[in-house]
Amino acid sequence: MAKKLRIHYILPVIIGIILLFTASCNSSTNWSDIEFYKIEKIEQMKEEKTASSEDDAFANLLDTCDRTLDVEVNLQFLKSDNEEHARVCKLINEQLVEIILKQSSKLSIDEAISNFIEEKKQEFRSEEMASEMYDHLTGIAEYGKEGIINYYFTEDIFTGGAHPCTLSTYFCFDSETGEFLSIDKVFPSASSSGLANLLVEKLMKDEGAKSMDELHEMGFLEMMDMFVSTNFALREDSIEFYYNVYDIAPYAVGPTSIKISYESAAPYISNKFQ
Repeated sequence: MAKKLRIHYILPVIIGIILLFTASCNSSTNWSDIEFYKIEKIEQMKEEKTASSEDDAFANLLDTCDRTLDVEVNLQFLKSDNEEHARVCKLINEQLVEIILKQSSKLSIDEAISNFIEEKKQEFRSEEMASEMYDHLTGIAEYGKEGIINYYFTEDIFTGGAHPCTLSTYFCFDSETGEFLSIDKVFPSASSSGLANLLVEKLMKDEGAKSMDELHEMGFLEMMDMFVSTNFALREDSIEFYYNVYDIAPYAVGPTSIKISYESAAPYISNKFQ
């Protein structure tokens, strides 16, 4: 009799635990439902120029130089066989088309890439001074913290001048809704000095600097104060803030990556991402 009573009370508890576990599994994204696939397109142009009739030898030398254009698009996009997740993938893809390619989200991905390349060709034809131009786009999608997809985008561009320009940008998306997560949504108090001070402390530790003067001697923050970069990734075990060249250090120092723990960021990060 006692044994039956124990079973009578324990069975509902077991069922409750099973239901809670099932609900938890259904509420989070199954990463196997979302796949990343790559689209790669390369377009090259060469414009041959003949010598002019001018007597200026230097002008003739410039006129005989062939002009070249190289456009490379190597981007990852998202897809899923799951109907609900496919909707999220479509929404994220449309945002990537608008942000990266600067094209209408109403276009297909292939149409958007073709339009982007055609615009670069028109720019090349109108810009006659540069003998060489290139624009290389690279985009990599990554699984991050649970419920987060990070997207790492790099544009390597040269339109003439002293050196090329390489800029990298992180984008964060909610894998349940497809929403783009801006800095304000993740860090409501990003504009306060607390998070910026935390980043300075971590930068000093990473670089082995014992004072701000030592950090300045290394080239960091000589002409500006630390700020919270809008380039961030919510990784599984840490939050990465990315600074391009010139953001907090000169070109010679290169880009800077600062990673902090979720625990240290707790006072500044939204409860949703704790």
